[in-house]
Amino acid sequence: MLNVLVVDDEPKHRRGLSRMLKELKPDYNIYSAMDGGDALQSMNAHSIDLIFTDIQMPIMDGLEFMEHVSRRGGDESVIIMSAYSHFEYVQRALRLGACDYLLKPVEEQKIIQLLEKAEQKVSAVRHASVESTLAELLEGSPANEDYDLLNKSFPAGVTGVALAAVFNTKHGTKDWKFLLNGLKAMMEPILEEFRFSFAFYMPDKTLVTMIMSPAHCPILTAGFEDRLHEVIRHFRVEYEAELTFGIGSPFTTWMDEARDSYEQANDALKTRFYKGGGTLLKAEKQQNSKNNLVLVKLYVSMLEQAVLSGDKPGIRSCVDSAINQVSKGYPQPEKLVYSIIAVLHHLTSCLMGKGLPPLHHAIYEEALMQCHTVEQLKKATHEWIFEITDCLENRKLNKNESIIESCKAYIENHYSEDLTLSTLAVKFHFNPSYFCNLFKNHTQTTVNQYITQTRMRVAEGLLLQTSQKVYQIAETVGYKDVKYFIRLFRKEFGTSPEEYRHLSAAH
Repeated sequence: MLNVLVVDDEPKHRRGLSRMLKELKPDYNIYSAMDGGDALQSMNAHSIDLIFTDIQMPIMDGLEFMEHVSRRGGDESVIIMSAYSHFEYVQRALRLGACDYLLKPVEEQKIIQLLEKAEQKVSAVRHASVESTLAELLEGSPANEDYDLLNKSFPAGVTGVALAAVFNTKHGTKDWKFLLNGLKAMMEPILEEFRFSFAFYMPDKTLVTMIMSPAHCPILTAGFEDRLHEVIRHFRVEYEAELTFGIGSPFTTWMDEARDSYEQANDALKTRFYKGGGTLLKAEKQQNSKNNLVLVKLYVSMLEQAVLSGDKPGIRSCVDSAINQVSKGYPQPEKLVYSIIAVLHHLTSCLMGKGLPPLHHAIYEEALMQCHTVEQLKKATHEWIFEITDCLENRKLNKNESIIESCKAYIENHYSEDLTLSTLAVKFHFNPSYFCNLFKNHTQTTVNQYITQTRMRVAEGLLLQTSQKVYQIAETVGYKDVKYFIRLFRKEFGTSPEEYRHLSAAH
């Protein structure tokens, strides 16, 4: 429906064109004025979309009137009429913003064409104006004029809902604008099919549709939901794109309620992080997630113990339990991610006092920030903590390797002394049992076996290179009991020390 103003000083022409317009478009509001001044008063009283104005009129002619219209800065379409073909008038009128020029008497077919063009322009202007107003309503600070425009643009006594849509593509390289414009084009005929009034708003990477229906007609019918699922399937098959709809609670007023519905639709979309996308998600009452996020911090001591013991299954269980517990309240994904990052920084800080070297966290933080589902978040968290665990383990292995080498060197330089597992454990500040296992893991032999092998190797050299008596050699390598020394030597070389010396000399 358009508001049209006919401006002509000749009553016959003014009434004739007004009658023609009303017959062609009965739903139009037709206003008339006898000159430019009268027309300006009419424009002050009514919102005008299309103006037909004569050029030659008393008091204020059509061109002067157009100058005033141009200065007002409105969106009206202006068509100049004249009984004569004055080329200079046409040029000036076009410069002033006229969209067409008609010779009197006007032809009905020409009028029909001009009305179609005007309707298209008005529709585009109204849509743009409504979109701009919606942006202010949903994201900014709307003024009374914004509410007035929305109330004028949509029928009274309606119920509305906000429907938000977002894409997640398999390869992450799809053109978001292309997908969203394609979705918008698919949604328009579906909404018209269900006789809904609607308006679109497209913030970054999201298409928001404000849908209005008469109060007695529900919006979320099974039929409408089925059509939305068809749209989801279309984008999955045609573009390998996961489309998710989030829908807010019904609203009856643009003030407050509409924005609440929009925010609920966005919150519903965020739950796809936990529930999965590619479906229609409805608004749910959000639990207070502040207390839930604190639960993540309570797991730090458990994680620290699991990391220090190298227990990766325990780490995985601890992380999954914490995230699963927190996820029950559907906290905003970014808040959960930041909470986990803070916990892992705290864990790292605790472990640095226990030998963990400085780590570059940026790559792991980025991995967490890029997660689109809670399962991806768990996996990224596992990988970060496993890296910490491996780093600590490698550090420990290197440190232990160094300790074992020092122990071996000590044995080789002090074999003649009273060496035992206990004395060496005290020397290197370890529990004897732990030190025994540590030594065996690194050398594949026990501490006592290594002491014996070292002494036997030295004894062999003394037998072959000196004339010392067997009891003297036994004392030199740390044995006061010569019989015990001989028994150990026989076990190592398969013969007694004297026989070994004679056999070696014979060869």
